[in-house]
Amino acid sequence: MRTYADPTRCPDCGGLLPQDPQVCEVCALPLTGATASELYSTLQQADRLLGQLRLHRVRTPVTAGATAARGESPLAGVAPYPAPRAPQDLDAPRLRAATVPQILLGLGALCLLVAAVTFLAVAWSWLGVGGRTLVLVALTGTAFGLTMVLLRRGLRIAAEALSVVGLGLLALDVVGVRHAGWLGAVTDAHVVLLAGSTVALGGLALVLASAPRPLVAPALVVPVAVLAAGFGAQWGIDTPGPLLATVVVLLAVGRVGALVPSAPLRWASLGTAALAWLPSVVSGLALATEHQTVAGLWGSAEIWPLIVATAVAAAAGPVVRLGRSATSIGGAVAGLLGSYVVVFAALDNSPSAATLALLTVAAAWVAVVVAAPERFRAWAALPLVGTLVLPVVAVASLVADSGRAVLEVGEPFSASFWIHVAPSTPWVGAWLLVPGVVVITAAACALVGLVRPLSGTTWLAAAGGALLAGGIATVALYDVPLAVVVGLLALAGAAAIGFGERLSGTSADLARIAGGVLVLLAGAGALPSDRLTTLALAAATAAAVLLMRRPDVTGRVASGAFAPAFAGLVWAAGNVAGVPAYDRAIPVLLVLGGLAIWRPVPVLEVASALVAAVASATAISDAADHRLALAVHLTVAGVLVTGSSLVNPQRRELAWPGGLLLAAATWVRLAQLGVHAPEAYTLPSALVLCVVGAWRLRRDDRSATLTTLAPGLALATVPSLLQTLDEPVSLRALLLGVACLALALAGVRLRLGAPLVVGAVVGTLLVLRELAPYAATVPPWLLIGLSGALLTLVGVTWESRMRDLRTASHYVGHLR
Repeated sequence: MRTYADPTRCPDCGGLLPQDPQVCEVCALPLTGATASELYSTLQQADRLLGQLRLHRVRTPVTAGATAARGESPLAGVAPYPAPRAPQDLDAPRLRAATVPQILLGLGALCLLVAAVTFLAVAWSWLGVGGRTLVLVALTGTAFGLTMVLLRRGLRIAAEALSVVGLGLLALDVVGVRHAGWLGAVTDAHVVLLAGSTVALGGLALVLASAPRPLVAPALVVPVAVLAAGFGAQWGIDTPGPLLATVVVLLAVGRVGALVPSAPLRWASLGTAALAWLPSVVSGLALATEHQTVAGLWGSAEIWPLIVATAVAAAAGPVVRLGRSATSIGGAVAGLLGSYVVVFAALDNSPSAATLALLTVAAAWVAVVVAAPERFRAWAALPLVGTLVLPVVAVASLVADSGRAVLEVGEPFSASFWIHVAPSTPWVGAWLLVPGVVVITAAACALVGLVRPLSGTTWLAAAGGALLAGGIATVALYDVPLAVVVGLLALAGAAAIGFGERLSGTSADLARIAGGVLVLLAGAGALPSDRLTTLALAAATAAAVLLMRRPDVTGRVASGAFAPAFAGLVWAAGNVAGVPAYDRAIPVLLVLGGLAIWRPVPVLEVASALVAAVASATAISDAADHRLALAVHLTVAGVLVTGSSLVNPQRRELAWPGGLLLAAATWVRLAQLGVHAPEAYTLPSALVLCVVGAWRLRRDDRSATLTTLAPGLALATVPSLLQTLDEPVSLRALLLGVACLALALAGVRLRLGAPLVVGAVVGTLLVLRELAPYAATVPPWLLIGLSGALLTLVGVTWESRMRDLRTASHYVGHLR
C-alpha cells in the first residue's frame, strides 16, 4: 500500500536516503529547513486523508460476461481538486480602470490651460485685435463644444476635464480683454469681479445643460467663482454690502443646485456662502461699534448689515432645502447673532447694564427652550448659551468677591463675634447676583430638560436654591457682620435638609447634600471667630448626626462629614474654654474611634482616621514633651483600632495595624524614658507574634511553622544577635545562646521546623562570633583537615542513604 510520507525515500526522485539526511544524494534536493518540514507535514496529511477514503471503498463481485458494477462512489458530486490560481489572479494592489482616464484627462486639462496661458503670453504681442479675438473665441468655443459632444457620447470624465479647460479659458478671456484695452480704465478689483461673474455664469450654464446628470467640476467651480466675484466687489468698500449680496447669490445658486438637482453645487454653494458670511459679520460688527448708540444704530441704520446677516443665516436652510438638522443650525446661529443685535446698543454702557440686558435676553431664550414647540427647542440652545457668556463671568466674579469678603476677615480664632466682612469692590453691581444666579440655574435646568424632562418639583427646588444662594452671597458683598452671613448659611443648610426630607429619590439626596455643604460652608466662614465657629460647627455636627443614620448616599456623605465637623467643634469649643491644644485631640480620638467601632462603615472609618491623624499631629506639635504626647496618642489609637478588630468580625485584619500602633507607642515611651536595650522594644511584640502563631497552629494543623512562628522568633532573637556582634562576651550573649539551644531542642522534641531553624541559625552565628577572636590562632592545616573530614562524612552518609533507597526499590519491584 502506497505511503506518501516515507522518511527513507526522497519525496522528489524516490531515491533511498541515508540516516539523518541533509540533502538527497541522487537529485540534490535539500531536506532541511522550514519548507522541507512543511512538505513532510503535508505528505502526512495526504496519508491520513487517503486512509479515510480507503475506508469507504466498496468491493462488488464481477460475473462472467458482465461489466463490473461498482457502488456509487462516496465522492460523487464532489468538485475535483481545485486548480492553483495563476499568478495574475492573485489579489495584488493595482490601479482601478476608472482611475487611469481620470489621471490622464486631469493632466491633459492642466497641460491645455498651461499651453493657453503660455500662448497668450508669447503671442499676444504680435497678434492683432482680430487675431486675439479669434483665438480666444475659438479656444473657448472649442472647449465648450467638445465638452457637450463628449457628454452626449457618455464620456463624462473627458467632459469634466474639458469643462474645466473651458472655464479656465473664460477667465483668460477676461484677462485678455482687459489687456487689449476693450474694458477701458478698470482696476484689478473690477477684473476679478468680471472674471468671477463670467466663469460663474459659464459654469452654471454647463450645469444646467448637462441635466439631469449635471457635471461635477463646473458645479464645484461656480460657487468659488461667485465668491471671487464677491471679494472683487468688496475690494475698497467699507460697508459689507457686496459680501452680503454675494451670500444671497450663493444661496440662490444653492437653490438651483437643489432644483436641478446637483448635490455638489448645493453643498459647495452653502460652504462658500459661510466663507462670505463670516467676513460680512465681522465687518458689520466693526461698523456697528463705531456708532454704538440707539440713535446711531437704529436711527442711522448702521445696524442693517447685522440684521441682513441674521436674516440670511435663518433663511439659508429653507432656501437651499437642507434637512431639519442643518436648518436648525442656521436658525441657532441666526438666533445668537440676532440676540446680540437686539442688545448691541446696551453693550457699550456700564458693565451692569450690559449684563442685565444679556440676562434679559437669556431669560427669553429659557422661555423658548421650555415652552416652544419641540422642533424649535434644540436650536434655541445655542443662543441661550451664547448670551450667557458675560452673565456667567459676572456672576462668577461676584461669587468670588463674596467668598473673599468672608474668608479674608482674619486668621482663625483671631476676631471677635461681631466682626464685619471684608470690604469688596466688584466691577458689576452686587444687585445682579440674585437674578444672575436664577437665570443661569433656569438655563441649566432647561438644557438638561432637552435630554431628560425635569419635574416641577425639581424646577421649584432649583429656583429656591438659586434664590437662597444668590441672596446669601449678595449679603456678603455689603458691610454686614460676619455672624449674619454665617447664620444665613446655617439656616439655609437646615432648610435644605428639611426640604430634602419631604422629597424622595435623587432630588432628596441632592437637597440633603446641598444642605450639608451649606452648613460646612457656614463653619468655614465662621473661622475668624472661635465662638461663631463653635455655633456653626455645632449645627454642622447636629446635621451630620441626623443624616448619617440614613442607608442611602446621603447617609454616607454625612458619615464622612461628621468627623471633620466634630473635630472642628471640639477645637473651637476648646479655644473658647481655654483648653490647651495638646489636650483637645484625645476627645476627638475617643469619640471618632468609638463611633467607628459602633458603626463600622468604610466612609466613617476612613474620615475618622484622617481627621484623628491631623488632630493628633496638631496636638503633639503643641505639647511640651513631644515624645510623651506621641506615646499617649499612639496608645489611644492602638487601643481603638485593636478594639474594632475584636468587636467587629469583618474587621479582624485591623488587629495588625492596631498592634503596630501599640508597639510604636511602647517604643516611643521607652525612648522617652532613656531605655536603649533592644529587647525592651522587640520582646513584647515578638511574644505577641508567637502567641498569635501558636493559636494559628492549634486552629489549622496544615499551617507551616515557618510562616506562623518564624516572624516572632526572628524578632525575639535577631536584634539581640546584632547587639552581641559588638560585645560577644556578655550576659546577653550567654542568655541568647541558652535561648537558641532551647529553641533547637524544642523544635526537635516537638517536631517544629521554625524553632529548630531559628535556634540553629542564630546559635551558629553566635558561636562563630564567639570563635572569631581565636580563629586566627588555629593552624591553617587543622581547619583544612576538619573541613575535609566534614565533607567526607557528609558524602559517605549521602551515598549510604542512596544505596539503601535503591535496595528498597529493588526489593519492592520484585514483589508479586
